[in-house]
Amino acid sequence: MKKLLMGLMLVSSVAHADWIMYGDNGKAEFYYDDKTINTSGGTVSVWEMLSYSFPLNGVQSNRAHKEYKCDARQFRNLAGEFFSEPYLKGVIVSNNDSEDEWRPVVDGTRNSELLDIVCGKRS
Repeated sequence: MKKLLMGLMLVSSVAHADWIMYGDNGKAEFYYDDKTINTSGGTVSVWEMLSYSFPLNGVQSNRAHKEYKCDARQFRNLAGEFFSEPYLKGVIVSNNDSEDEWRPVVDGTRNSELLDIVCGKRS
């Protein structure tokens, strides 16, 4: 029951997101929700959305709850869902569980851009 309530709270908070575009490579648009940025110690978490310009294996968009270690320049995915239509519409095709392992953020990638954005908003 506790997991169900947590899941409903996460979906509710993302359903009312104010997505801000931070990139477009012609194949996908990249967004984050400024209102979901949460700082805790040396980490920052945020919800990200990608909307693809064409379907990939039945998926046209996804959202991911990401966590960044700003100083170490590392990240991991806390949760994620893949949708059949652009902009988180349609049906959920699949979802991801939380990752335990931290991965390096590679310079020049969208993860690097998002890390710079959210870590720059730390107070």
